[in-house]
Amino acid sequence: MRRVLLAACVVFAVATGSVAAYLTVQDRNETLRVVGERTASMSRMIIAHGDAAADAALQIINSVYPMVETWDLRDGDTTRAIYDRFHEMVSSNPVLTSAWVVDGNGTNLVDSVNFPPAHVKGTERPYHAKHVAGAPDPVISGDDQPGVFTKKERFTVSRAVRNPDGTLKAIIVVGVYKSIFDTLYREAVTWPGARAGLYTTAGDVLARIRTVQMASPGFVQEMINRVDTNPSGTALISTEPEPRIVSWNRSTHHPQVYATSSQPVADALQEWQERAWTTGLFALVVNAVFWVLAYFFARWAVARQEAAANALAVREVNHRVKNSLQLISSLMQIRARKSDDTTYRDAVKELTGQLTALAETYRFVQSADSLESVDAAVTLQGLCKHLEETYGLPIKVDAQPPAIIHANHATAFAVIVNELVTNAIKHGGGPIDVSLREENDMMCLKVTAATGRLPDGFSVDDAKGFGLKAVRSMLQPLGGKMTGSNAGEGTSFTVTVPAAALKKA
Repeated sequence: MRRVLLAACVVFAVATGSVAAYLTVQDRNETLRVVGERTASMSRMIIAHGDAAADAALQIINSVYPMVETWDLRDGDTTRAIYDRFHEMVSSNPVLTSAWVVDGNGTNLVDSVNFPPAHVKGTERPYHAKHVAGAPDPVISGDDQPGVFTKKERFTVSRAVRNPDGTLKAIIVVGVYKSIFDTLYREAVTWPGARAGLYTTAGDVLARIRTVQMASPGFVQEMINRVDTNPSGTALISTEPEPRIVSWNRSTHHPQVYATSSQPVADALQEWQERAWTTGLFALVVNAVFWVLAYFFARWAVARQEAAANALAVREVNHRVKNSLQLISSLMQIRARKSDDTTYRDAVKELTGQLTALAETYRFVQSADSLESVDAAVTLQGLCKHLEETYGLPIKVDAQPPAIIHANHATAFAVIVNELVTNAIKHGGGPIDVSLREENDMMCLKVTAATGRLPDGFSVDDAKGFGLKAVRSMLQPLGGKMTGSNAGEGTSFTVTVPAAALKKA
């Protein structure tokens, strides 16, 4: 049994551990999948926002391009017309900061803020250097310095206007507010450790969330390599100081622009770790409960086996005691039959009757379902049947089972029944009526003989006979009482005992 329970406990532990591990792994995969979908969705939104801003800037650029292309860069009327166009279109779009045109040397020719234009130079700006170097149009470029006119951070969208010989004539530029993107990212990207931004494949940062740990140049280069290979995707990328789940999306309108959104794996799995600990703890608790139950079941099984063995031993003892009593009774009867002393034979007959009553009691205890209880009604019926056969007088029994008493009191009950019935037979005569009732928490045994009367002034307490003395001695520990009285032409003895006293050990 112990080996079976131990094997069951081990199998249960392995099974629950495997289930907990499987659920934990599945939960982790699902958590990472949800994070991947979230960052991918964010990268798509960022690139759509970037495309819209770049398209709005190019719309302005393309609307004034024919005028700049034919402009001699000095004509005041054309300057005014370009200014009006810039001012109208920029002021109607909150994403755009300003628009301006510089010549090949970077000198400001016209802008959307001032007329006449402010005399500023743009040779230090990234867009100018790229156009001078011959970058293909349009050029979308980051800029670390705030705008000259607005004093706010922005990135630029620009297009070159070239002379017939290919030399740089002018550059049309539109600025896009970074703050608009920052506000969007802060409101949309709310998960722990989030980063999101808009970049170019040339390595420029157009706009991104302001975080303590900004994307490193190495991370930007890693993303450029991935964007060149695959225009969109999600991957786990090893970055400093910790790996991140990163999604990227490349613009279809402006291939040099892409967006990323990411979250550290540790932050993404923080809630999963709490659930994993909870699952593991639950599995441990379930195993602990199972092992404790198994331990108590094993103890119960052992106790049950021991109880069964003890019960078998007790039944065997009861059987041997019954046989011994019957053997002693038989030997005494054989010895009495050889004696001519009538008094001796009567005493032996009375004693063997008591021994037989005890033997019958052991028989009923042995055959009872429980070693701790005996049905007094069944015992009474058996004893009276034996006495009826022994004395040849009719004995009527009125007792309906069950009338349960503790086995410890079965012997006393048998002695009381034997003494009262044999007394009624000896001093009265048949027929004998015996009844057993439980009323008002009292067990009542009544034995009535049809003939024979008690002398005047009879008291059971003063009776000198052995039988009644034996009954009184049996009743005293139980708190019982016995009364005797004449009933018509016969006698009646009644014994009352608290039922609770008979039912407890």
